[in-house]
This record gives sequence, structure tokens and C-alpha cells, in this order.
Amino acid sequence: MIFNLDTRRYLARNPRVALRQWERMRGMIGRDFAHTDFDAMIFHRCRAIHTFFMRCRIDVVFLDAAQQVTALYPDVRPWRPLLLARGSTTVIELPTGAIARSGTRVGHRVNLNANLTPETAERIRSGLLPASVNAFYQTPTENTGRTE
Repeated sequence: MIFNLDTRRYLARNPRVALRQWERMRGMIGRDFAHTDFDAMIFHRCRAIHTFFMRCRIDVVFLDAAQQVTALYPDVRPWRPLLLARGSTTVIELPTGAIARSGTRVGHRVNLNANLTPETAERIRSGLLPASVNAFYQTPTENTGRTE
């Protein structure tokens, strides 16, 4: 799951990480999120994409090494030659509207490995638990094994 730690909302619940070279090259080319078993594609070690040969519009989120949002491109149309964010190390492709629904903004922190139970997510969203409680999720910079 991809969880915005600042807004306490999900960006995606069933993302796919593009690991193999073929997956990285293809991305969402020839696909539509409405007809896949995933709701986001994550590209690590990436700071630029294009939308040539895509069939649908997408939202694009760029993250730095600390998983902080560095750039947002909502509702990107097919055939854009280049989307780039300097200082970024990860790109997330999402269905159009995901950025708006999650309230994501530049500077927000995102957890790409969120594994929250629905009850825990609701408690965080409602403010019963602080978003910084390390017992419920960990980010690469907070993976110390201690709770705050």
C-alpha cells in the first residue's frame, strides 16, 4: 500500500513495483488501471518518465530518497515527451484523481511499504494515533526498531 503520512490517506492499496527491465520499459503503455489487478506502478531509481503510447491519463508522483514528494503531475495526458523531477529517485504512476483524493502535496511524506490494518488506518486518519507512531509503519529513515 502507498500511504501519505501527512494527510493520512492512501494513494494506492495494491501497487506493483516495476522490477524487471521489461516492466520498467512498458510501465502503463497499452494498459489502463481500470483493467489491471493493480492501482499504481512504482519505479525505483527513476527520475523521469514519458507517456508515449499510453491509452489513458495518469497522475504522477515523484519522490526523493527519503520518500518525500518532490513533484506532482496530476491528470497527465498520453504522448507527453518528458516529465522530470530533479532530486527524485522514485516515480509513482497512478490513476487520474489519486493525487486529489489523497490530498498529496509537494513536501508530503509517503510510505511505499504501508501495511496497515483497516482499523489502524482509521485510527490514524481520525487522529486517535499520531502519524509518527513507528509501531504501525516504518519508512526507510525511521527503521530503527524503536517507537516514538
